Amino acid sequence: MALMAGHYYGRAELVAGPGCSRLLRANPLFVQDITVRTAEEEGSGASGLVLYGLAEIPGLLDDVPAVWSEARRVVLPANSHKEWVYFLNRGSQIEVNYSVEPGTGPTNPLRVTIAQAGKVGFTQWSEEPSVHGTGAVKQSINSSEDYYITVGNLRDQDTTAMLDFRISAVLYNTSGAEYACSPSPGGSGCTYRLPILGENVAVLSSGLKQGVKVELSYGPRWIVYFVGSAILAVSLLLLYEVLSVLLGFCCAVAAAQRETTATTAASLLESKEEEEGGSRGSSFESVSSHDGEAGDEEEGRRLCVVCCDARRDCFFMPCGHSATCHACGTKIVEGDASCPFCRRKLKKVRRIFCV
Repeated sequence: MALMAGHYYGRAELVAGPGCSRLLRANPLFVQDITVRTAEEEGSGASGLVLYGLAEIPGLLDDVPAVWSEARRVVLPANSHKEWVYFLNRGSQIEVNYSVEPGTGPTNPLRVTIAQAGKVGFTQWSEEPSVHGTGAVKQSINSSEDYYITVGNLRDQDTTAMLDFRISAVLYNTSGAEYACSPSPGGSGCTYRLPILGENVAVLSSGLKQGVKVELSYGPRWIVYFVGSAILAVSLLLLYEVLSVLLGFCCAVAAAQRETTATTAASLLESKEEEEGGSRGSSFESVSSHDGEAGDEEEGRRLCVVCCDARRDCFFMPCGHSATCHACGTKIVEGDASCPFCRRKLKKVRRIFCV
């Protein structure tokens, strides 16, 4: 998306100065073509601007540099500066010969600086030693970049200086170019199409007479962006499905564990009720039933079924039947331990107290 928005391969305006030989590289997977248009009509035809297309990165002509000189008479108002920009490749050289015109006096020195673009600011080069009378400044180029030749007057009086630029520029070898085009003033420009496979590059070269402002743009390879966006969307969808399955499985396992725990707890509670609460309730119901019978009920139905002498004052657990007195019930539990009514296995006998 950043590439589509042009953050990496967007439009750019640059100055193709005298002796410019700039290598233009772009990833052919994302860039379909490179287009160069002249931003100024005046003098564009005399600049010798040419866009070359090559199948591989060309070499530098170190042994045959392009050499030219420029003479300038500069009038610098008080507290001002002027600058000139040149794009130079590694191995180039710059020499600036200067002279301050007589009459300006030693109180109005100059600052002459050769600096790489973006590396040295105005405040830094203004702190360099002042120059008086005549002299020279030389600089060897170690990396291919834009370089500024800056002359500043930081005093409160105007200063006039004569400058002589001598530049030895190393150019790219474009003899094997498969494409060459010179943009015409006010035209559509020159477009070099990059094959999707290969290491094709472009070289922007200008003549030695004057510089020209150009507009550089890159054409996107839309099919790659569309396919890439589709792959990204499918990948995100698959990731969503996988995460949904994993989360669903985890939730199912947690629910099963909760259900198992609840079932186990319910079983334990039910067993406890059967052993204690249920039996006690059944015995109380039995006692209440027996006590609530009519007054004319036969006395024998309230007597112990074993001794037929004492009243029934106990009940068995876990069945809850009340059939004997406590003494006979104790003997039964200690003996065969089976209920006289239902023959269920007995665990204990409990006494019934009537208030």
